[in-house]
Amino acid sequence: MWGQTNLTMKRKVTLLLLITFLFSAPIWAQNPSAKVINDEFFNFTDLKKICDLLKTKYGLQIDIAEGVSLNEKITYWFDHVPADKGFQEALKGTPLKSYMDDNGVIHILLKSQKLNLNDFKYAAKSNLKPEKENFKITGKILDSKSGEPLPFSSVQIISNRMGVQANVDGLFTLPKVPSDTSSLLVKYLGYRPKVVFLKPGLNFNNLEVELDAATGELDEVVVVGEKTEVMKANEQIGMYKITPKNIAKLPNVGEKDIFRAFQLLPGISAANQNSSGLYVRGGTPDQNLVIYDGFTVYYVDHLYGFFSAFNSNPIKDVQLFKGGFESKFGGRISSVMEITSKNGNNRKLNLIGDLSAMSANIMAEGPLSKKFTFLVAGRRSWTGPLYTKIADALKPTASNNTPGGFGGSGGGGGFGRRQFQSSAVASSYFYDLNAKVNFTPNLKDVLALSFYLGNDNMDNSQNVSLPFGNRGGGLSNSDLSQWGNTGASFKWSRHWSSKWYSNTLLSYSNFHSYRDNTNQSNFVRTSGTTQTVKFGSLEHNDLKDFSLKSDVEGQLTESHLLGFGIQVSDLNIQYNYSQNDTLNIIDKVNKSLIYSAYLQDRIHLMNQKLEITPGLRANYFGVTSKIYLEPRLSAQYFVNRQFKLKGAMGNYYQFAKQVEREDILSGSRNFWVLADGVDLPVTSAKHFILGASYEKGDYLFDVEAYYKDIQNDTRYTLRFTPRIGAGLVASETFFNGTGTVHGIDVLLQKKFGNLTGWVGYTLAKSDKLIPVFSPNPFPSNFDVRHEFKVVGIYKYNRWDFSGSFLYATGKPYTSIIGGYSVTLLDGSVRDYTEPSTTNGNRFPAQHRLDLAATYNFPIGSLTMSIYNVYNRNNVWYKKFQTVVDPDTQERYLSVTDVNYLGFTPNITLSIHLN
Repeated sequence: MWGQTNLTMKRKVTLLLLITFLFSAPIWAQNPSAKVINDEFFNFTDLKKICDLLKTKYGLQIDIAEGVSLNEKITYWFDHVPADKGFQEALKGTPLKSYMDDNGVIHILLKSQKLNLNDFKYAAKSNLKPEKENFKITGKILDSKSGEPLPFSSVQIISNRMGVQANVDGLFTLPKVPSDTSSLLVKYLGYRPKVVFLKPGLNFNNLEVELDAATGELDEVVVVGEKTEVMKANEQIGMYKITPKNIAKLPNVGEKDIFRAFQLLPGISAANQNSSGLYVRGGTPDQNLVIYDGFTVYYVDHLYGFFSAFNSNPIKDVQLFKGGFESKFGGRISSVMEITSKNGNNRKLNLIGDLSAMSANIMAEGPLSKKFTFLVAGRRSWTGPLYTKIADALKPTASNNTPGGFGGSGGGGGFGRRQFQSSAVASSYFYDLNAKVNFTPNLKDVLALSFYLGNDNMDNSQNVSLPFGNRGGGLSNSDLSQWGNTGASFKWSRHWSSKWYSNTLLSYSNFHSYRDNTNQSNFVRTSGTTQTVKFGSLEHNDLKDFSLKSDVEGQLTESHLLGFGIQVSDLNIQYNYSQNDTLNIIDKVNKSLIYSAYLQDRIHLMNQKLEITPGLRANYFGVTSKIYLEPRLSAQYFVNRQFKLKGAMGNYYQFAKQVEREDILSGSRNFWVLADGVDLPVTSAKHFILGASYEKGDYLFDVEAYYKDIQNDTRYTLRFTPRIGAGLVASETFFNGTGTVHGIDVLLQKKFGNLTGWVGYTLAKSDKLIPVFSPNPFPSNFDVRHEFKVVGIYKYNRWDFSGSFLYATGKPYTSIIGGYSVTLLDGSVRDYTEPSTTNGNRFPAQHRLDLAATYNFPIGSLTMSIYNVYNRNNVWYKKFQTVVDPDTQERYLSVTDVNYLGFTPNITLSIHLN
């Protein structure tokens, strides 16, 4: 038996040797990093003996770090494996780890050992002599698995810390590299940083660097201060950066959501929990420029605002600028969010699927040929337990109101409060689709066609029982809404030379919304007959944006990065608002061309310590036939490697804007219009920012103080209806004013390690002055004085545990102090409420704790999440309704609280097949 087994083993070894011999020539002809160890078995063997044998037999270069025991016992069979992978496997279970550098040298070190950047001096170790000095390198940063370019990644020369940022296509140019034996540090958020050792003979005109995603269970070389992080701040003034693969670790309501993740950062309010829109430093979501693959997205909410309109799976990179943004961005006065989608895997087919208690999501990407890639992703909500939970939470519950007289005015008597039984029948679904085709005909050009479609259908109708004596009655409220975005862009990027790069884009964007908010009341009169009364409102908003823009960037010298560009936009916006099916309140149709051009220069002075970026943007607005100039300036001064000072200032104009239509009865509504220079003047803002940051080791402390002065902020209201017909036209009841926002954002972040996260605090004050509402400044709708946020993520083996806590002082709101009835233009009589002082009341403070746990397995992950762990009752808004007793004509006010979501568990399964 033993002899037969031994013979079989010999045959296997002989066959293995034969196969190895046949393929050994091409293997040894490859780069040393691809060397394969064929058949070497070690049983409880000293590390020194293993290394000596492999050095002699295979010509490996092995560097053993100080402190490593050469007597460490290893048991492993190198069975036709690459040298670097073999050592990684052989050292598992020991206190050692290994890595191979770009020149095929295997380094063995302690797992606890951290390498400083000064240790990466390959030229000195290998005695390479430089052949070129003070030369230029151009290259591209790619994902090692998919071949995707990594936009806005950073490349740094280790010896002098000089560096650049890649553009949206991952292309970079280092203008002055000391020698061709220098070392470069390449970084991208969510990826392992990589040290690239240069050597003579490399192609420095097309250097490709591939980075590995920071996932998996292999040991890694830890570079002090240069590890991957969950969220990146502090690269530019007011900038935050998060990748979708990182936000999957955070607690969520039912979807991993980039907008919800940004709401956990200081300066971005999370107090409006029903909206995934960003309220940045006192601004509203419409004041944020949201760009997806170059086209503007005008509305970012799905499903009552609980989710954003963007599927995270096809997104590659997201950058947010909270203020003081550069001149290449225009048309908004608050902030900029730039979203870049994936091009599609150019190496193999990749499938991703997510299934949660709210929606199903699937994405496919891959190569169509060597030069074409594709990506398609679809998502749709479904009526599951989480959907039912959200729907139930949105059903208003009548508060305990007591009858009582209110002073009346305007031709009608006062009315009291009474409790009514009400129920809401909520039904809704959303869907979205992303698609992209990318074509790379050569090394200089990239062509991309991107498409997005998203739609919502919502039914939030409500029935109210009216207890008038024994007769009863009912109020049926239809609240039907449909809205959505469609966007497409065709991009041509060209790398003209090592100095010049251009990005030209043709885009289309459309936002549409329709709302039917009508009521039908049924009363049984004393005579036994039933009376039906209909009233309510209809709204329709449609916005179309055709744009052509081109951006050019050039590295004039080592100290000057010049940027300039032009943009032409054709905007067409329609809005119609009618009441009682007969009265047309607003019917606006606005069209205009907007021409824009900008010029800026990023200048480095004082041996790279001072960076200033002056810029100028000019806009010609066709409606007013005026030119609007936007001078801007930002600066950063690096006191030393850890500490820097920063500041920014600039002018910003907004021509298309969402006007807030005050609707005290059922929450304010917004609609898009185009400025006309008369009733709707162009909105403008001035930004002033001053801050500092200190970064050392694993920690970052960042603080920014800011002030915004806003002019021509617009509201629409029918509060002053009695004046209509007496010199006031209903369609012109737009009221303009000013606003100021000032505050301070503080961030303390632990960037690296098994435990990461941050603590954020915002102290802010946002006031408006609209004389017709109040002769004195009043708090804006989103004036939240204090916001405190804590986010923590802990990694343990295959598990990621995370939690977030939010505390925010109460938002202001306008209450009701009385009511009256008036005769409208069509002769009908309608009840109106008497509001309190504008935003003279505040809701209670909000606070909430969310927790999540993610288990990662080879082909996906399973996430369990709990939203609002201790079931805090946070008020969303108050809903007021007036009802009339048909016999006594006595009026009553029904006040209901609509609350945010309570305790909500969720589970999400993600599968990745490639």
